[in-house]
Amino acid sequence: MDREKVTTDARAVEDPIAAIFDLAESVDRQTPKIRKTLRYVRWFVSVWLLLDFFLIVLTAAAFRGAPVLALLLFVPIVVLLLAMRSVSGSSGRLVLLVFVLIFGVLQVLTTGTLVFLGAVLVALFILGFSILELMRDLRSFFDYFALRHRVIQRIRQADPVVYVPEGKDAVQRILTYLGATSSDVRGMMAVPGAVATPALLTGKSGLTYSFDAYVRRQSSTLWRITSLGSAGFAVFVKAFERAPTLADLHSMKAAIEDVSGATKIPPARILVLWRSQGEQSVTPDVYEFLTKESARVKIRGSTFVCSLELAMERDDGTYDFIPVVVEPVMAGVGSPASA
Repeated sequence: MDREKVTTDARAVEDPIAAIFDLAESVDRQTPKIRKTLRYVRWFVSVWLLLDFFLIVLTAAAFRGAPVLALLLFVPIVVLLLAMRSVSGSSGRLVLLVFVLIFGVLQVLTTGTLVFLGAVLVALFILGFSILELMRDLRSFFDYFALRHRVIQRIRQADPVVYVPEGKDAVQRILTYLGATSSDVRGMMAVPGAVATPALLTGKSGLTYSFDAYVRRQSSTLWRITSLGSAGFAVFVKAFERAPTLADLHSMKAAIEDVSGATKIPPARILVLWRSQGEQSVTPDVYEFLTKESARVKIRGSTFVCSLELAMERDDGTYDFIPVVVEPVMAGVGSPASA
């Protein structure tokens, strides 16, 4: 608990906007402590699941049950519990839960004469798996909250005017800007073969797509084997001579999802370039798409979400971004239920 807030009346608000920011900062200060608590809970539940596993098998062996069958029934129970993670619909999860309970009842019957003890142990095993899943969702939420809070703080503190750097064309200028604002992109631009301008990329469907620039960092060997470590990242750049339409954005979103599914490298930045004239702007449906829709890619069980970002070059030599996307550029964390 934030001690400085304990003595204040939670109902008393003077400036609602300032109070919202203060509340967010107060929660952000508690995030490390919450993460540590969640880590301890996950370790405790994991140790209990391992102990419960042995208790169920030993109970079946000690009280004239079927220990081999009890051991084998762990396979469908664990597989079904893990499958529930990837099913988004409530009806699908309910069906899997019913099968879990059926196999659980069969496992209870294998524990021998002490059916009551077997029922308690099996129920606690299934409950422990469910708690681990809830802890996973809660940790993802706090990771997302902490990242979102840092991004909003950085935007508030940043210079609202972003000048277009020198370059022969819009693509070279945006790459120069990315190199100046992102250490990850700057480092990859110095690696031979990491940047392609232009780029022809083949998607999982077999279709080939054209981009004006493509920057990538391969995932680590550890990630490819265990889904731990660095997932890598990719930056896509597409320039338009005219204002992009809603159909253009839908096509670009589908192309990036297709390519990312084939390369197994999640997108970290998606830049849509356009040089506007005078007071030209995008249509309301394009604006709504840019601010509400995202490219979503599922790679090795993790879901990665990346917004399409329109970078408009104005006549006064400045950029206008819709929406504003800032560091960290690394796409290493799957979004909580954003996908």
